[in-house]
Amino acid sequence: MSAEEEYDRFNRRRGLFLTLLAVGIFGLIVVTLSYGDYFIPYDEIIKCLFFMDIGSTQHVVIWNIRMPRVVAGILVGSALGVSGAVMQSILRNPLASPYTLGISNSAAFGAAFALMASYWGIFSGTVIEEVLSGVYGMSLFAFIFSLLAVVVIVILSRITMVTPEAMVLMGVALGAIFSAGLSSLQYFADDQTLASMVYWQFGDLSKASWNELILLFIVWTPVILYFIHKIWDYNAMDADEDVASSMGINVKGDRLIGLVASSLVTAVCISIAGIIGFVGLLGPHIVRRVVGNDNRFLIPGSMMLGALILLLADMVGRFLLPVIIPVGIITSFLGGPLFIYILIRGYRRNAEN
Repeated sequence: MSAEEEYDRFNRRRGLFLTLLAVGIFGLIVVTLSYGDYFIPYDEIIKCLFFMDIGSTQHVVIWNIRMPRVVAGILVGSALGVSGAVMQSILRNPLASPYTLGISNSAAFGAAFALMASYWGIFSGTVIEEVLSGVYGMSLFAFIFSLLAVVVIVILSRITMVTPEAMVLMGVALGAIFSAGLSSLQYFADDQTLASMVYWQFGDLSKASWNELILLFIVWTPVILYFIHKIWDYNAMDADEDVASSMGINVKGDRLIGLVASSLVTAVCISIAGIIGFVGLLGPHIVRRVVGNDNRFLIPGSMMLGALILLLADMVGRFLLPVIIPVGIITSFLGGPLFIYILIRGYRRNAEN
């Protein structure tokens, strides 16, 4: 078999993999919408989705109760998946993700700080107090602190000239610091605020409403379009930064904008759904094993697999266990062992070289 035929065969395999992911997402959507306290047959689901059977009981249950959870799983999962893929590409490190770089914990601290600021009345009588009363305030503070984490990591990496592996370790340490700060806020919170923090910290798709999902979609759309626009630049950066610079690509600028865009969409996801770890690590790593490092396939594949993982984890936590378990716990159970595996595999490869 010639090299051209082998390449065509590889591309067909990539296309088949992406097609299977799309079919899997649609199948999970139908199954998730069907099951619950009120079972809806699959044919009724299809009718409500495509023919808009307005006014029926099934239509009300699907679009007012169950569909926000499904849309949240798709948007949050795809956002975390693509953020992990982009971070791994621009940092050239398979361990990079919003969770391992400490962005998730810093965003969680920012959202919790917004709750505590309302409780303490720090911004009482100001416009900020009105902003803090809704999800927009939590999203704003989550983004501010996630951006702070990115700035700290970038500054430390430039000052110390550390390796990409050390940059991830910086993120882990930074995440531990923000986690300690989050625990401190919980210590000083009253019972009601503490209950809100703890429940929100688990990571749960049921908390999303249509208004919040509209906010996420408004942020999600330009970020995804930007990442797709930069696919060829990310391919060049992933191959060799010097070659990318010689091609006229602003490597430092693209890296910084990529980190900021990933932080923004991650912060909004966390402010809406809570902390959901390891999706940004799990999805891109699995997709890369199938389609390779080509971001033309890696970025859309990571988006779809991230959504698939989150929908599947949510279904497992709701239907396949004796009690309902938040989706963030399920993803951590899946992602923790994978993180250890990637770390051990990377050190073994370095030792062999």
